[in-house]
Amino acid sequence: MKSTVNGIDINYELSGAADGPVVVLHHPLATNLTCWDELTAALEPNYRVLRLDARGHGKSDAPAGPYAFETLAKDVAELMTACGVQKASFLGLSMGGMVGQYLGLLYPERFNCLLLVSTSSRIPDEAQPLWDQRIHAVTTGGMVTQVEGAIQRWVSPRAIKENPALVERLSQMIKLTPIDGYVGWCQAIRGLNVTDRLGAIRLPTRVIVGEIDPATPVAASQAIHDAIPGSDLVIVPGVSHMLHNEEPELFHSHVLPFLDAHAGK
Repeated sequence: MKSTVNGIDINYELSGAADGPVVVLHHPLATNLTCWDELTAALEPNYRVLRLDARGHGKSDAPAGPYAFETLAKDVAELMTACGVQKASFLGLSMGGMVGQYLGLLYPERFNCLLLVSTSSRIPDEAQPLWDQRIHAVTTGGMVTQVEGAIQRWVSPRAIKENPALVERLSQMIKLTPIDGYVGWCQAIRGLNVTDRLGAIRLPTRVIVGEIDPATPVAASQAIHDAIPGSDLVIVPGVSHMLHNEEPELFHSHVLPFLDAHAGK
């Protein structure tokens, strides 16, 4: 389904228990809402699940950037309104977790709780050139230039060896991501620096990270946990950035009890 919000058409799916509490799922960079297939299936018996293709991704519009996190957070809030959802729980991974931090700061009244997964609150100065390099690579060589490096960051060496279907699934999502959308998000991410503001978040918050995630390492999640009062931190052993796809049942074991406690059932 599509809805015109915040000046663009956003593709989304709304499924699950019609009268259940709503959970909003926001995917990471260079993927789409199908990356939540496993979690959606686990949530649907008891929850109403709203998952979206973020601006510049999947079947949503991909206007030229740069994008700003205030705009990207507003996309989510306005989509909720368009779907008749006044309040929800939010789970975002990587760039989705970055959006989640802004939602907690800008729209706290719209959310019951936050799950911030495989994410960061600041891009260090020394890491910003990496984002410029990615922008240059895709604008000159297309999204295929990002596949090998992303897979190495996203998936554990064991899963790369033992789960070729997962590698292929993620690779196809990367290749199909619109270049303008990817670049717009890269421009937003490279300037991310919100750590010092996170103390203002008062929502129940769980921070989840894979033990061997090189893209958003444990230290980045620790910084978020330290900054958000009352939050907790879950370090999942043996998995990398895309832990929700690599070990879905293990991931769900850390998500479902938190939602059951805080989602307003």
